[in-house]
Amino acid sequence: MRICFDIGGAFYPGASDETNALVLQHLLECLVGINKIFLASHPRTPKLYQSGVRYVRTEVWDSIPDLYKRRYGDCKSLTAAYVAELRMAKQKATPVFRFMTNPRTGQKDFHILVQRGKVFEDPSRVLGMDQYHAMMGTWAFPQ
Repeated sequence: MRICFDIGGAFYPGASDETNALVLQHLLECLVGINKIFLASHPRTPKLYQSGVRYVRTEVWDSIPDLYKRRYGDCKSLTAAYVAELRMAKQKATPVFRFMTNPRTGQKDFHILVQRGKVFEDPSRVLGMDQYHAMMGTWAFPQ
């Protein structure tokens, strides 16, 4: 099932960083929660890093079954899947993001990571983000 959100109060050119950050955090936690529900009812689901899923830039926010069926996704879907997996294993994990101005477009973009204590992990990089952007000749967040 596809459910689309129109979020007119955020992510427009004049929207504040604080508003964008709060909305993005709630969207991420929603997707993590949806993924945890799926994992609870499908405990034999492969772990993200063993699933065969790769990084490819997308516009959609895929839950685990859709991400695995598509076989690719970007930081929002990959991080939400990984955080759900870690939380189901009783590990602390939080989706976090960084805003940065894209040097090619001049517009703000975001990148989503996993925070585990003081350590940050980037499922997108693990699953091929740098190679994808190099091949496509597109911009990726610096390390």
